[in-house]
Amino acid sequence: MSLPGLASRSARTTVALALFLGTTAGCGDDNAQPVGPGDGIASLEAVPARVMIEVGSTLALQLIGRKADGTPVESLNPKWETSHPTAVTVSSAGLVTAAAQGSATITGSIGALKATSEVTVLAREGTKPAWKVDVAGLTEVSLLALWASSPTSVFAGGQEGIIMRWTGAEWTTMTVPTKETIVGLWGTDDRNVYAVGSNGVILHFDGTAWTAMQSGTTNTLLEVWGLDATHVYATGSGGTMLQFDGTRWSPMTNANGPTEIWGVWGSSPTNLFAVGQNGVILRYTGTAWTPMVSGVSLALFGVWGSGPNDVYAVGIEGAILHYDGTAWQIASSPTRKHLFAVWGSGPNDVYTVGNTGEIVRYNGTSWATVPNGSTRQNLRGVWGAGDQVFVAGWSGTVARATAGAWSTLVTAPTLFATWVSNPAPAYAVGLGGLVLRRDAGGTWTPQSVPPSNDLYGVSGSGASNVYAVGDTGTILRYDGTRWSTLQSPRQLLLRSAWTADKDLTFIVGAEGTILAASGEQIGTMTSGTTRFLRQVFGTSATNVYAVGDTGTILRFDGSRWTSMQSGTTALLRAVWGTSSDNMYAVGEAGTALRYDGTRWYALPSPTTKALRAVWGSSPTDIYVAGEEGLLFRYNGSAWTTLDSHTTQILLGLSGGPESPLFAVGGTATIVTRPR
Repeated sequence: MSLPGLASRSARTTVALALFLGTTAGCGDDNAQPVGPGDGIASLEAVPARVMIEVGSTLALQLIGRKADGTPVESLNPKWETSHPTAVTVSSAGLVTAAAQGSATITGSIGALKATSEVTVLAREGTKPAWKVDVAGLTEVSLLALWASSPTSVFAGGQEGIIMRWTGAEWTTMTVPTKETIVGLWGTDDRNVYAVGSNGVILHFDGTAWTAMQSGTTNTLLEVWGLDATHVYATGSGGTMLQFDGTRWSPMTNANGPTEIWGVWGSSPTNLFAVGQNGVILRYTGTAWTPMVSGVSLALFGVWGSGPNDVYAVGIEGAILHYDGTAWQIASSPTRKHLFAVWGSGPNDVYTVGNTGEIVRYNGTSWATVPNGSTRQNLRGVWGAGDQVFVAGWSGTVARATAGAWSTLVTAPTLFATWVSNPAPAYAVGLGGLVLRRDAGGTWTPQSVPPSNDLYGVSGSGASNVYAVGDTGTILRYDGTRWSTLQSPRQLLLRSAWTADKDLTFIVGAEGTILAASGEQIGTMTSGTTRFLRQVFGTSATNVYAVGDTGTILRFDGSRWTSMQSGTTALLRAVWGTSSDNMYAVGEAGTALRYDGTRWYALPSPTTKALRAVWGSSPTDIYVAGEEGLLFRYNGSAWTTLDSHTTQILLGLSGGPESPLFAVGGTATIVTRPR
């Protein structure tokens, strides 16, 4: 099953198969003149020094000669030998062929100088199952407008001109004639709906199709609301105030000047209220919009009332104002979070919504926050119909309350990381503090977590010891019963976590930050760098690697972190491996590196696009993923292009010996490969 409101999608793969057949300068030229010790060579190196490949595969070895001062010597023509020709053969050009399971020492020599490469041949991995989309969101753009005509006819609009419609069973995207951002929605019924937004766009839906209307302005329109089909109003930037009389839109006189007007509501054509920047509240009595005394100077974003003597306005820092027919008064607010929209079913049932999933309700006596448990996304719209209340916000999120119980109908925040407690559960984390969990049954469900910032990394030692890390020093821990917030010693972006055992988890992030977590205790470690560290991974507590900006690679040996030579200045985003002599790192522009226990060296890459994740199940079953849904498999000597069935960016990879493999990324996408 998929997360509610998320559907599968597929995409074609466009990257061709690329074989690891690296060349050695001069090795294949039988007529080249050998270069020997008398020509200034002081040492030889074989690259890779250690490697594991499958039966039947080939790999080109490289022999590097250096002078005493370290300067490389070109045009080498070495002699190659194998210690076990039954398992591994080698040509005069240094091309290794894996003939049978076993191992061999391949020796390259020039005169008395020698260098060796240890080649281990493993059984060929069997045919792997195909990848499939497990979860995919409808859209990840921010939804900024919401209006409902009934519980089975709800409209939501947002960035890139998106307008979605809820039919009571599913959300679908509608065809619209614009890519302008939709900021406001309102209608008399589901056959007469208006949408307004950037660049003065106004759209009308007649029950069949959306069409563009002439607004007479290029200013951004921030809200639309009306009394009936011949009294519809739109407000926006530059003090824009428009009125629709059933035939055309025309400007209204605004005595307040060019201040942004964010919201509009009224009880009659001669009793309208509008709110905006700097605490502005305007009133229209049939002739012109004139200022009222609000008592605040902060921006007000939403206005709604149950009648002419019961009007509410909301805004910055949890501001809630009430008009009783005589004057505006500041109400006691239970939050300091920015509030962006307000709506009610009556004087004793009013809702306002805002940042990080904040929902506040007035019951006729006082305002109180509503634990919705469904989303931490910033909310920008609220509207109700019948016994249901809908809210909408960032990452394509819409949640609904029925009889007071909240549930997420659709959400699609970008997922950045995944981790599996073999064989279950699996976790994925992303924007808005989203944590998804997949149990053995295969269903991904949102978890109830404390309010948090965006999450970028997740790891653990088992089902009762899981860490999620993110922006502004966010660290969450699951103890098998509940998620709790831990105090971080660094209030910086934390990008990745890797757990060595139940008593030690490494966390890395901005400005060279490395933290060590044990239970609920968090300490700092000395990294020796101020560069952004993007991911951490290890094979044991004494063999841990962190990679990051400008080709940075650090290694922890159990006592201290030291810098390694990566041979690149490319931004490195991910690291994974099986042992201290078999590690991989990937990054920008298709950068792919391998560590053979002696040095990091570049692998021929299957792409020039950014690679964002690497993970494997064995030394000859390695996966990398990146932009546009790119997914590749590496068997130790050659790359194979895989179909991920998505064009969404893939940002995280994980799996386990008995679990499926998971890749996560944009628009809440999760693709899987069964075992």
